[in-house]
Amino acid sequence: MELEKIPVEKAVGRIIGHDLTQIIPGQYKGPRFKKGDIIKKDDIPVLKDMGKEYIYIIKMDEGYLHEEEAAERIARVVTGKGITMQMAGEGKIVLKAEYQGLLKIDLELLYAANRVKDVLITAANNNTPVNKDDSLAGVRVNPLVISEKIILEVEKLLVDKNIFEVLPTANPRVGVVITGNEVYHGRIEDKFGPTLERKFARWGGQLLREIVVPDRVEEISQALLDLKTEGAEFLITGGGMSVDPDDVTPGGIRETGAEIISYGAPVLPGNKMMLAYLGDIPILGLPACVLFYQTTVFDLVYPRLLAGERLNRED
Repeated sequence: MELEKIPVEKAVGRIIGHDLTQIIPGQYKGPRFKKGDIIKKDDIPVLKDMGKEYIYIIKMDEGYLHEEEAAERIARVVTGKGITMQMAGEGKIVLKAEYQGLLKIDLELLYAANRVKDVLITAANNNTPVNKDDSLAGVRVNPLVISEKIILEVEKLLVDKNIFEVLPTANPRVGVVITGNEVYHGRIEDKFGPTLERKFARWGGQLLREIVVPDRVEEISQALLDLKTEGAEFLITGGGMSVDPDDVTPGGIRETGAEIISYGAPVLPGNKMMLAYLGDIPILGLPACVLFYQTTVFDLVYPRLLAGERLNRED
């Protein structure tokens, strides 16, 4: 890479080799053009107004790319469905969500791409719920000018593969069963229903119906089966998930004949969550912590289920 002095009229499409300061008396003094900028036709009058008849441009050897072109080529091969690209300046491409969904990252590919010299890919966490236009990742290369061989190495690594994609989330009909003698008999007000409706507004889901039942295994089971018959595509229970003798909700879920994936999770808040499947319908047994904390295990698991993932105990 060398610097070459040329007339500004011949600089269109070339890369500026150093910062160029513009001074407007009483108004502005600062870099009007930065090292690495590509000169456009409309820039020529501005350069002349700045007193520039000649400038130094970067003379690139054959087989080398400007950082912006290199970053764009990498961004195109790492990007899967549900993602848009946006140039953020200084050679950085920002990947944004095209719609609400779940960010999925192929971590092995991400690590492999970042092992390539001078390639820099930053990212949000895998399985993060995202909204439309959320920033998901950034792609750039380290030097201003980079060998095309490096970019070809990344492109070869990602043939027919993508590092990032956004899975769209569904908006299922959700049946809710609230358990507890104290709620059933009106001794205390139900707080689970309103809490879940706020969660639905955030992540997705529409309340089909809420049924309040006492702490009786057979009634919990029957309420879940009734909601399934009514067209529920997702089932949630609230309360009764601890090891107290009166907490019989896990037994009610089992009584439906559902496949129990996990009762208990190494997550706080939310140790006592149950995940089960009644055929293809997910059942989430939620502990009382969902009422008291803004973010719990529910907020980790529910969006993944809305994205159509069938989770197992390892998940």
